[in-house]
Amino acid sequence: MSTEEEFLAIKYAAGILHTKDILEYVNSQLDKGTWSDIFLEILDCDPKGWVSISALFEKYLAEIGVLIPTLEEAVRELVEHHVLLIASGTVTPCVQFKKLLEEIDNYDYYSKTQDYVGDDLGIHQMYGWYYEDYCTVDQINQGILEESKIWVSKYAKKH
Repeated sequence: MSTEEEFLAIKYAAGILHTKDILEYVNSQLDKGTWSDIFLEILDCDPKGWVSISALFEKYLAEIGVLIPTLEEAVRELVEHHVLLIASGTVTPCVQFKKLLEEIDNYDYYSKTQDYVGDDLGIHQMYGWYYEDYCTVDQINQGILEESKIWVSKYAKKH
């Protein structure tokens, strides 16, 4: 995920970008001096509902050349984003993994399971640690952290 707009497109495709997020983005861009006629259309939209705002947001993304990924592409990008954060050691692994699961909730990774839930995304070991019943929170965090580092070595894009 290289630009803010690409990340917003990923969140949009994953179904986790909301009207409020788009309005905040538009206002922040205007505050920075970035201009688009579509920003005015978005701000003038009444009522500020999802259907009209999202259509204008798609129009803006097309205007700046940002493609909206498929749901599967978006989910894979979100998984990489969160797992890289976990592997960096700068976040609490179980808290970040929970955010990951919340953000990919619209994706049906259960039906794509071959052996273990999440194996199509490579997150099955972390998923197992996240739902572990017989370990301490510290052990769970350590397990998720270790598995995230393995995930990075196997699946992360080399940027």
